Amino acid sequence: MSTAGIVLVIAALPIGLTGAWSPCGFSMVETIGLRGDPTRRRTALAACATFAPGAAVGGICTFGALALAGSAVHGAGGRASYVIAGCIAIAAALLEARGTRIVPQVRRQLPEGWRWSLPLPVASALYGVLLGLGFTTFVLSFGVWALAAISFALGDPLAGAAIGLSFGIGRAIPILALAPIADRPRGIRITAMMAERPALYRTARFGDALAMGAAAVFLIGSTGASAAHVVARPGADPSVSDGALVFQRADGSGAIVRGGKAKKLPGSQPAIGGRFLAVRRKGHIDIRNARTLRRHGSVAATRVGGVAISNRWLVFTKSHSGEDLVEAARLSHAGKPGPVKTVADTRHPSRAGHPSLDGAHLVYTVAGPGRDRIMLRSLGKGGARVVLNATRSWVTSPSILGSHIVFDQSIRRRQSAQLDTPPPLDQELVLSNLRGGHRSVLYRLPEGQGRLWSTAMGPNSAYVTVLQGGPDKIVRVNR
Repeated sequence: MSTAGIVLVIAALPIGLTGAWSPCGFSMVETIGLRGDPTRRRTALAACATFAPGAAVGGICTFGALALAGSAVHGAGGRASYVIAGCIAIAAALLEARGTRIVPQVRRQLPEGWRWSLPLPVASALYGVLLGLGFTTFVLSFGVWALAAISFALGDPLAGAAIGLSFGIGRAIPILALAPIADRPRGIRITAMMAERPALYRTARFGDALAMGAAAVFLIGSTGASAAHVVARPGADPSVSDGALVFQRADGSGAIVRGGKAKKLPGSQPAIGGRFLAVRRKGHIDIRNARTLRRHGSVAATRVGGVAISNRWLVFTKSHSGEDLVEAARLSHAGKPGPVKTVADTRHPSRAGHPSLDGAHLVYTVAGPGRDRIMLRSLGKGGARVVLNATRSWVTSPSILGSHIVFDQSIRRRQSAQLDTPPPLDQELVLSNLRGGHRSVLYRLPEGQGRLWSTAMGPNSAYVTVLQGGPDKIVRVNR
């Protein structure tokens, strides 16, 4: 999740808390707390225990579904999406800071009948879901509407679900804090203060304004390319998984970095994925444990172009008799490879690029005269489709993680005045979803500083090789 997504998750918590000032919030305190019936303390505590998960589920359903809908309609991420989301956050912050009356307003309250027809813990769970959904009862902050619109605009289901979880927890916290003491002097006093002092609600909304303002800063700040940090020099062909980075050194040997410590690998062209690590050694590709480096098995492979591995598959490309082959072997739970099968072939002059795996999902490029394609193939099930078809730019080295890919893109500028000088290339590291739309530029290589090559992608970062004619380097940028 991006930094902007984390800030939105944090902002959702106080926005959920503000909902405690609704009529539904006050009624929940008395209903769950069984005010006036001190003999049923255990029932009240059981109701609190079911109310919290219900509120979390409700929040995840609302904001996760909106993000999923956004992903289906327009894809995930993209510069325009972040700008729109930032503008929404600014508008919500201004309205909250001014204390503007909430419009449109939902005036529906919780169904009282559940309290009398269902056991209290069951009714409390359902009440929690309704409050967590956000739009089935009173809306007490423009932040709720803003978070909904932002979730749709960003189209990131993981971020949407996290926002909903934080919002649901925020709505539950005041109820859980006050319900057990609803019939005690301190609980009565706090509830009365909330109901009788509008300044407290006004302060809560001002807190929402600050939260949305901070979110706007990070959303708009996420629209540009990130700063790059060198993580290996010399080094090339990165591969990452579970906090470990593997790459190839200048002498051809492989190396792994975990916890800041580098260790030499027993082979070249390393790749890592899940529990396993692959290295090329003496005409074979060895499958090893990613932590202990214990060898599990190997497959014979010559003239290898690139290697990728996951918990389920080993994939590599090779040249043979005027064509490039994409070969795959299914791995057992213990890392033993099954038979090697050809899953794709490309006849020269078209060439197959470096493969990347996430589970059983494989991406690679097919570069041919006049166009480059990024292919997505589902191993085991068969079937492939074109993720990106580029005719006015060159695309290379895609890496996949979840529903996103990163890849290198090179675009030739217009012809310069000096016709004998080739026009320069604009080289970018690009993040896209698997539909190929709404791309974000993560990194731009300054002119004259080399060429972008192989990539890798982690949960929060992307990696790319910069070929410099001397010692190559691997740089990391935030997603």
